[in-house]
Amino acid sequence: MRHRNRNCKKQPSKQWATAGACLEVTSPSNLSSQVVATTNTSLDTQTQQAMIDAINDEYHARAFYNAVIDKFGEIRPFSNIVHAETRHADRLSQLFKRYGLPIPEDSFAGKVEAPETMEIACQMGVEAEIANVQMYDKFLDFVQESALRDTFTQLRSISQNKHKVAFERCLNSRGSKL
Repeated sequence: MRHRNRNCKKQPSKQWATAGACLEVTSPSNLSSQVVATTNTSLDTQTQQAMIDAINDEYHARAFYNAVIDKFGEIRPFSNIVHAETRHADRLSQLFKRYGLPIPEDSFAGKVEAPETMEIACQMGVEAEIANVQMYDKFLDFVQESALRDTFTQLRSISQNKHKVAFERCLNSRGSKL
């Protein structure tokens, strides 16, 4: 099966110059989930790295929310949002398949610890969703493929308008102010 996006355009030289900023140096144990594919895809390396960063962000969030649930019980919004993170990772996995890229393994499951209090967990949730929005904003500056743009835009909106709001409510219900 041939995976080719007809909307793929060559990136302007200015954007190519910033591609290195998106690549991360990782430890050898995590290298397999960070490898950027160079065959069977029409995606440039910057876009491939954006996809890897996006799915790893979903994996990390899911691992964090599971750690909070394991420590404090089935408390909302963690018990709701953890399922959304799985759906987001599944959606991104489908895009990896569509573009002929290997799906990174979840290297975060069971390796993220919950903070000492629910208040801190809620604050961390707010901060993670803000960072998530910023990540997708950065990706939308250069990603050209409509399927990726649509997914990144939708995931950004969910982080901004649903998840962040839910974690702010969680934080405020515990007597803290942002």
